[in-house]
Amino acid sequence: MAAVEKRDRDAPLRAASANVHSKVFDDEVVVLDMKSGTYFSLRGSGVDIWRLIEANASCAGIVEALEGRFDASGSEIATAVDTLIAELTEAELIAADTSIESAGPPPEIAEKAPFPAPEVERFTDMQDLLLLDPIHEVDDSGWPHTPVTR
Repeated sequence: MAAVEKRDRDAPLRAASANVHSKVFDDEVVVLDMKSGTYFSLRGSGVDIWRLIEANASCAGIVEALEGRFDASGSEIATAVDTLIAELTEAELIAADTSIESAGPPPEIAEKAPFPAPEVERFTDMQDLLLLDPIHEVDDSGWPHTPVTR
């Protein structure tokens, strides 16, 4: 069995590449990986977690922010956050980046809501269609920048 790499819980998080795009709706975030054609739906506290990732929060910062917002034990929140962060990292949607500054946690809310566990679904049903699109002929800077041809 391969050794599991220990994640720096204080490292700021960001989208893994310019090929990762997201749209936040009221109670859902859709994240699209243009490189693989896979898209993801995040619901529950996954929406809050994604918004904090967009603000370059660290894993520890996300846990702290959710503890200030939701009525749940710190260990329950930390486990849920760690699980989702690991899944998003494995899917190459997010990456730790110590070269950027981590966002501070938002202020606590006076009355805490019950903690909705993060939910994530992976969809591959449109991969073929998305990968046929010529926008995939790009370099690491992502679309709409095309690679330099020689």
